[in-house]
Amino acid sequence: MSTVLRSRIAGIVLLAIALVWIALVYRTIAPGQGGEVGPRAFPLFFGYVLAALSLILLVQSFWPTAKGAEDESDKTAAQLPGEWIAVVMTVGGLIVYGMLLEPFGFIPSTAFMVAVTMFFGLCVRSPVLLAGMAIGLSLGCYLVFGKLLGTYLPPGEIITIYF
Repeated sequence: MSTVLRSRIAGIVLLAIALVWIALVYRTIAPGQGGEVGPRAFPLFFGYVLAALSLILLVQSFWPTAKGAEDESDKTAAQLPGEWIAVVMTVGGLIVYGMLLEPFGFIPSTAFMVAVTMFFGLCVRSPVLLAGMAIGLSLGCYLVFGKLLGTYLPPGEIITIYF
């Protein structure tokens, strides 16, 4: 499959996902009170960003320069089986993360998945860097989303962390 065709298919699929996402956000998440940023703001923002980026990808696939890259992409497509491994690992990681959220809660699950992703995906082997990023990112997200924005983050059934 050529790069141009792959870009067009990806652009159409991602645009459809973005439009469905935006519609679901409007139908299921209540807006903020009094014109404030509420629980709908971030999911809606991410839907609009995905729609804009998918439109950019779709439009760029019709430019003449993208058609010239068709020949060299056919050569590299056969040489990159690692792309499929990365896709499978990403989807698998998201599934594992979703399964860890209920029993362990947001902070331990996020710290674990950040550390695992950095160790296996980015090949970071420094224990200080792994621990610092995992703990810092999970606590930072908890403080921003849980405390500052008031978003519900699961506390966990096995491990419950209250701040």
